[in-house]
Amino acid sequence: MSTARSIASNFSIQLLGKGVSVLVGLISIALITRALGTHAFGEYTTAMTYLQMFGVLVDFGLTLTLIVMISKTGIDEERVVGNFFGLRLVSGFLLFSLAPLSVLLFPWSSTVKTAVLVGALAYFLMGGASMLVGVFQRHECMWRAATAELLNRGILLILITIFVIISPGVTEMFIAMVVSNAFWLFIMVHFAKPFVRIRPLFEWSQWIFILSHSWPIAVSIIFNLLYLKGDILFLAYFRDQSEVGLYGMAYRIIDVMTVLPTMFMGIVLPSLVALWSSGETEGFRVRINRIFDLFILVVVPVIVGGQLVSTELTVFIAGNDFASAGPVLSILLLALIGVFFGTLYGHLVVALDKQRVMMFGYLFVAIISVGGYLWLIPEYGMWGGVWVTLVSEGLIALITFVVVYRFSQALPNPTVLLKSLVASLVMYVILSQIQVPVMIDLVAGAVLYSGSLLILKAVTIKEIRGLLSRR
Repeated sequence: MSTARSIASNFSIQLLGKGVSVLVGLISIALITRALGTHAFGEYTTAMTYLQMFGVLVDFGLTLTLIVMISKTGIDEERVVGNFFGLRLVSGFLLFSLAPLSVLLFPWSSTVKTAVLVGALAYFLMGGASMLVGVFQRHECMWRAATAELLNRGILLILITIFVIISPGVTEMFIAMVVSNAFWLFIMVHFAKPFVRIRPLFEWSQWIFILSHSWPIAVSIIFNLLYLKGDILFLAYFRDQSEVGLYGMAYRIIDVMTVLPTMFMGIVLPSLVALWSSGETEGFRVRINRIFDLFILVVVPVIVGGQLVSTELTVFIAGNDFASAGPVLSILLLALIGVFFGTLYGHLVVALDKQRVMMFGYLFVAIISVGGYLWLIPEYGMWGGVWVTLVSEGLIALITFVVVYRFSQALPNPTVLLKSLVASLVMYVILSQIQVPVMIDLVAGAVLYSGSLLILKAVTIKEIRGLLSRR
């Protein structure tokens, strides 16, 4: 059984790697937005979002199911991983072949349609690479996955810089993704060799077994996607691409934050599965409460501080053309409450093996969201998308919480929430009285918030280590 120090070390490595990767990604976005402008960046965002829809269909819950299956004792890991990999390659080829054909049905520009054609290959390669992260999580060697992702981001940044200089266009940005993702897949397979030989297997009986376990997750994720990405696609259908570009830029900053809860829950999910399956319900509830407290400590200051710096941060990253995205970002930040806790309780639904129960919740929210988008976006544009997003994220967090509480009786303690709110308000009041560049604002805010937490004794290092342990 893994030690707390080992798991904490792997989380720290992945967090550091993801942090650097996000930084490189933001530099890439800064180059792309300045090179393309709001209209062309809207086309870029439309093509990207359309391909992400297919990416979720291709995944079919396989990434999360792989982590759960190879975390169990007595499994033939090479056979399991090989069949997952083979299934992903076949499903990816079939579905991503449909993307360039189906996009012809939409009234989008030839630029968007060409970008989807090129980007389909990029997403096909990315799907194979990202699924293999579970192997490195299983063997607690996340530095390999983090290194591979950093190399991918570095190559992408270099290629984007070259294209920005010689031929700045939407399609060129997707060509850069194809090359960098091909290298990413190659290096992930190579890095996995010390643990398991990655080779595609095509055992039909194993595929049926895998799909029988993954389909409830897949259906839930597909419903999830309707409210997560439907806003951009409906916006692209009903409104001008410049508005899509502004909304997409604000959403990109939100996406940076959504990486954190997903990454963290991916690491602790095996320990939660082990606790619940072994009947250690009290330990399971304690672990949930610790994670809840940690998420509170992260998300509350981001939401509160973001109300001060949203426009300045957007301009700093994307340029003056995107200043109108700042007010959108300030409201979208509120959705992070739902994102963080929807991610927490959504993974707990998997740990409890209650995916089939939760499917109806995801379906309900998908129906509400699509109806809201169709009602509000044609008239109110990106603001309609913002408010429907807030409602849908809140509903998902609430429904997943109810499902988890019903089966586990896990109820969070509000003490840390109250202390985090106090510390965030102290930070807000002080920062609102000074006028400094946005990056200094961010650093000062982090220092003020952390200092206030220490004074209030909101959490201890020992408690954080405890939630990273497997036992």
